Formats: sequence, structure tokens, C-alpha cells
Amino acid sequence: MAKNKWRAREFKPTSNMQGRTHSFYAEAVIDNEIENRDLGAKIAARTGFKPYEVQAVVAAIADIVLEEVMESNRVTLSNEQGTKMVTIYPKVSGSVNDEQILQETTAAHAQDPSVDIRNVAQESDLTPDRLTWTLGATIGIKFSKEFAMHKQAQKVKFVATDTAIPSDDEGGTTPTPTSDPGTTPTNPTNPDTPSDPGTGGGGSTGDGWEEG
Repeated sequence: MAKNKWRAREFKPTSNMQGRTHSFYAEAVIDNEIENRDLGAKIAARTGFKPYEVQAVVAAIADIVLEEVMESNRVTLSNEQGTKMVTIYPKVSGSVNDEQILQETTAAHAQDPSVDIRNVAQESDLTPDRLTWTLGATIGIKFSKEFAMHKQAQKVKFVATDTAIPSDDEGGTTPTPTSDPGTTPTNPTNPDTPSDPGTGGGGSTGDGWEEG
């Protein structure tokens, strides 16, 4: 059975990083990116479908997911047992506060004295141009636990060094790799604090967990 690879990264705080200590932390090593063609071949080997037929279905799923989230829906992909694998949903972030409104109305008043200066934000001030739309995704907790239960891990004897500041919630870092740029460092969301994809709340990374 293939093994999941991981390696150690070394964190060396610089002299201006008060309260940070030298440490090592684990990081998953990603070998390849599996695309539609690869999925098509693997699925075809387990079913009676031809690889090109499966590729067409996988491509259609991606298009349909995009259509659904643009209709304010969230899409959940599950396995045959009904275990949620991933949920994709629209997210929006944006805000306006009293200080912004004071600055904006003051500047507008300077150009046009008929504009009133206000120091209190109103709901109508949260206009579409202040919003940022993205897509978020959550991984089913049960699906992830099944992966953790059945995976076989192999340590890669390679240590990369970072000078990034470790994140407080994970004990890891958001690294700036100094070597081996072929892999992308990860910083998983804490599964004990699941996100709520139904809210589409702003401010999060979009990578989270949900019950499933």
C-alpha cells in the first residue's frame, strides 16, 4: 500500500521574534496532483465505463457545482455510504464602520457642501462594492477520520527551514520555504472547531471541517 509522506520543518526565530522558540513541526509532502484524466482511468478500472466517459462526468460535476453555488446553494459530495467528503459553498466578506463613514462623508462634504457629514454607519452603507465573494470548502470530519485511521505514514528524511512566525492556534507556521519549492506547506484547520458552511461567513480561510 502506498504511504502518506511527511517531513519535519525547522523553525528558527529571528532576534526580533519575541517569545518564539526554536522548534520542529510536521508537514505533509505532496507528490502529485491528480487530475480528471487520472481519475477517469482509475474509475474506469473499477467500473464498466470507458475512461473518456468518466472524464466527461467529472468535468460536468465541476461545471454543475459552479452553477449551483452561483444560485446560492451549497454542494456536498459523498461516498456510497453517504459519508460527506467535501462541501463547497459561496462565501462573502465585507464590512463598513463608523470611522470609514466619517472619513468618506467628510471628504465628500469637502467636494460638495450639500453632503452631510455622518459619524454613524448605516446598513445601506454596506454596498456591493464593499463585498468580496469567494468559494469556501469544508471536509467531512468522518471522511477525514477514516483517512487518518487507514493511512500509512512514511517520514521523508529531509528538513526544511523556515523563518516564519508560528501560528498560535496550530503550533505550526505559515511558512516561507527556503528550499524544496515543489511542495506547498499546509496548515490544517483545527477539527475541534468546525466551521459552518451554511453561514457563508466572511473572514475565514474557507478550509474547514463539518460534521458528516
